[in-house]
Amino acid sequence: MRVVVAGAVVWTNALAMQTELASLHSATIVIHGDSPGCDVLAGQIAATLGLTVVSMTKTRADALQYPGEAWKGLNRRMLTSGARLVLIFHPQIALSRGSHHLVELAVAANIPLRIITGDER
Repeated sequence: MRVVVAGAVVWTNALAMQTELASLHSATIVIHGDSPGCDVLAGQIAATLGLTVVSMTKTRADALQYPGEAWKGLNRRMLTSGARLVLIFHPQIALSRGSHHLVELAVAANIPLRIITGDER
């Protein structure tokens, strides 16, 4: 199963992320973008858990298609790479541009998603 993990550049709650990623099947492929914070942490934790990690970066084509918002192209590519689940780690999703965009894309594509705010008990 391919899982897109994305979220806030200020995300530091490694325990919440580790809990979510540890619940995934061992054959899961974790896809993440090239932003600091959540993306980097997701790659590190997934690798530590023995999951396959695919890091995707913004491309020139993304920048040309979405001037000043290349992350939109990256979000689309991550999602259309075969994602079957999206995990968003963001303390305030309503204030987010990138994560909120990915949520909208996942909903439109009927891909299940979970939003983790870090406040889960």
